[in-house]
Amino acid sequence: MKSRARPLSIAAIVGFAAPLAFAAPGGTVPRSSVSHYPARAQGKTVDIGAELLTSEQVHHVFASDLKRCCLVVEVAVYPQAGQTLDLQRDSFSLRVAGTKTAVKANSPKLIAAVLQKDANAERDVTVSPQGAIGYTVGRGTDPMTGREVTQRGTVTDLGVGVGIGGPGSAPGASAADASVMELELTEKGLPEGSTAAPVSGYLYFPLSSRKKKDAYQIEYVLNGETIVLPLSQ
Repeated sequence: MKSRARPLSIAAIVGFAAPLAFAAPGGTVPRSSVSHYPARAQGKTVDIGAELLTSEQVHHVFASDLKRCCLVVEVAVYPQAGQTLDLQRDSFSLRVAGTKTAVKANSPKLIAAVLQKDANAERDVTVSPQGAIGYTVGRGTDPMTGREVTQRGTVTDLGVGVGIGGPGSAPGASAADASVMELELTEKGLPEGSTAAPVSGYLYFPLSSRKKKDAYQIEYVLNGETIVLPLSQ
């Protein structure tokens, strides 16, 4: 007996379609020429342009609050004619010029987790008075007359209550917020994978301390060659 094929549910169709949707390239639109980037360098098989975003630019470009956690660099890669590159985020490093201090670009997922953790740490703490007032009624003897009388009294129990917003109460603190931030950073991030055409996007470098006098440079390692791009502040 021949079995009939069962129709796919909407959930199954969405499940099959999701990998195709996420496979679409993200990033930014490369400028018409590498010469249009403030920092640029030429390698054996590739030209690279880069720009370090200011705090104002980061605030304008991203809904996620990246200013406190990382430096954001827009990077554009232009493979030379006939060249195909395997572009990977781990090939890029940010260095404080003239020092041994360098960091790899972080993944959007890690940056989103850091932002969520910071948001949870900044939940508001409130202090408020708390307590109760009660009344007592009983029988006793009047010391002046010796007669039995009804006695009434007041009982108070006062203290201070300390409250803190529940999990996810601050903007950016919930798991849903983290997912949205990760999606934004992924869509705008430098695309990874094989490419023979120019591509561009943002890289996110963890920031422990930033000084105005610091100068930075991007380092890109490709097939044993290190390409250095000094970044202007």
